[in-house]
Amino acid sequence: MKSRSMYLTYSIAWLGGWLFSLLHVPIPWILGPVTTIIFMKFFGKAESKVLPGARDLAFTLLGIQIGLTFSSHTFTYIVPYLVPYTILSLFMIFVSLMIGLYISKMTSIDKTTSLVGSSPGGLSAMIAVSESLNGNSALVTIFHTLRLLSVLFILPFFVTHMLSESSSAAVEPHTLTVNDGSMWTILIYLFAFALGWKWQHRIPASLVIVPMLLIGFLQTVGLTFFQLPDFLFVLAQLLIGTFLGHTISLGDIIKAGKTCLYFLTLAIFMIVLGIGLSFLLAAWTGMDIITAVLSLAPGGLVEMAITAEQTGGQPAIVSSLQTIRLLTIILVLPIIFQKYKTYLNG
Repeated sequence: MKSRSMYLTYSIAWLGGWLFSLLHVPIPWILGPVTTIIFMKFFGKAESKVLPGARDLAFTLLGIQIGLTFSSHTFTYIVPYLVPYTILSLFMIFVSLMIGLYISKMTSIDKTTSLVGSSPGGLSAMIAVSESLNGNSALVTIFHTLRLLSVLFILPFFVTHMLSESSSAAVEPHTLTVNDGSMWTILIYLFAFALGWKWQHRIPASLVIVPMLLIGFLQTVGLTFFQLPDFLFVLAQLLIGTFLGHTISLGDIIKAGKTCLYFLTLAIFMIVLGIGLSFLLAAWTGMDIITAVLSLAPGGLVEMAITAEQTGGQPAIVSSLQTIRLLTIILVLPIIFQKYKTYLNG
């Protein structure tokens, strides 16, 4: 029965990716499986099953794909953006938390759950923080799911259909430069996967970030990597989309009722705020607008980097800046929440 459910899950996921690809939907091999699996579970009353370890392999492949977009100029390009980007990211985090606090006062949701649930990123870490502060982790998961879904379905469409022709700055090319690499560099890919897997409990999103930074760094210093077949990266997106669809329950979101509307509104507001601030970031630093919008997206590191690659943005810069935002959220917010634990539980 499990094998039949798994076969059905991946068949439906592939069908969704294929249909979305035919319809020219942005990041079709992620959004297609997410959509069809969610609908399969809710309307078809079918149970989804995924391959153990498939998500880990997919994250590593996408980390490698992003890392291969780095060049010798990537870190030089990033430096001028660090201070402006950090300031704007901190402002977005502050606004999101203040709105979360306001929501807790307007509803019956406790402050811990509301604040942790309103964090603009870091789902896994925020669930752990919620557990340590006795928050409602089920609601936190639902609120972050709404945020992630909003980001995935709004920003790629916005960038593809509204901004894809407007980015005219002379920027770093983002094509892969791995055609002449030796086969022995496949060993580095395997090492990157092993390192990311080993450090899962030490580094947030390690299965993406470790391969991305390792491959990216080695590529910037002149090492040329063996080119993996493109279908592997498409497969990785399919596996990620299937996993997301498997973990998201439309029924749970509906059961949460009116509280979900508050956090859905918050998610959409943060996306709009990020788009607005991206124009400021572009004017402030000279960054092209597509890269700015995707860098300030409140979540979706992998998906935003892939969108950048498909729409003329700079995936290396998007992924690097998104990593900074993610690390800020995961390293700083838990400390703040723990420091004000008495207030949150009051």
